[in-house]
Amino acid sequence: MIRHFLEANGKLDPGHMMHVLGIHSIPGLDIHDPASNRHTRMVPLGAGPRAATLEFTEDGVLLECAGPPAGDAAELVQAVRSWLDLDTDLAPIQAAFGDDGLLAPLVGARPWLRSVGYLNGFEAAATTILGQQVSLAAGRTFGGRFVAAYGREAADGLRNFPRPQDVLEYGPDALREAIGLTRARATTLFAMAESFAAKDFAAPDAFPLNRKELLALRGVGPWTADYLQMRGRSDPDAFVPGDLVVRRALNRVTERKAAQLSEAWAPYRSYAMVHLWASDAA
Repeated sequence: MIRHFLEANGKLDPGHMMHVLGIHSIPGLDIHDPASNRHTRMVPLGAGPRAATLEFTEDGVLLECAGPPAGDAAELVQAVRSWLDLDTDLAPIQAAFGDDGLLAPLVGARPWLRSVGYLNGFEAAATTILGQQVSLAAGRTFGGRFVAAYGREAADGLRNFPRPQDVLEYGPDALREAIGLTRARATTLFAMAESFAAKDFAAPDAFPLNRKELLALRGVGPWTADYLQMRGRSDPDAFVPGDLVVRRALNRVTERKAAQLSEAWAPYRSYAMVHLWASDAA
């Protein structure tokens, strides 16, 4: 058993971390245990995926992993640090929002919110498509069916997230039948797999498609493209003006007005998104 304490640059908010991981957890891929502040899932590494368990504190994350070779340990640590945004210095972001009438109270109440991304670039893209225009619960159900149908068996009863080539081995009709998607949604997911497979990207967490390339895919609109800039590509200045939760947090403004308001929060607009999401009681 390998154990590392991953100290955050500053502090983190354990409750927020668990909330974000929980609402996006996928049956078969994640084991989410709020009672113990622990979350377990497969982490993709160059030498093969490893099951890792995370336990959150205000100072950082206790990482446990059963027996990866010593050479994998540094890669595992860096993957988790990047996924959970542990290296970002939040002080400049807190200062930038300090005089903002809307964000200052939110940051003052919860100063250590971080922008959690994804461990796997294709996972970011695929789960975002599966979650389009449905509830978070329905998105998790679709994700679980996808992992069960296309993911390879792994350790501790978990499965690995499917690779693009796993999807391409079959076709969009097989996706539709296995997951219960509409034909249009299955076609979009298949096209996303084709686009990922056509790119040469080395790291599992790499996100090879830019916003223009995403919008060129049938079924991918501005909300999906913007969201993937934020959580797939980990762009600290990405913003999703079409997001309904954000617009509700901004007193139900129009998409155009949300985009205008966000200009004041550059170059940290993704962190403004995190605080606006966290402020929404619904």
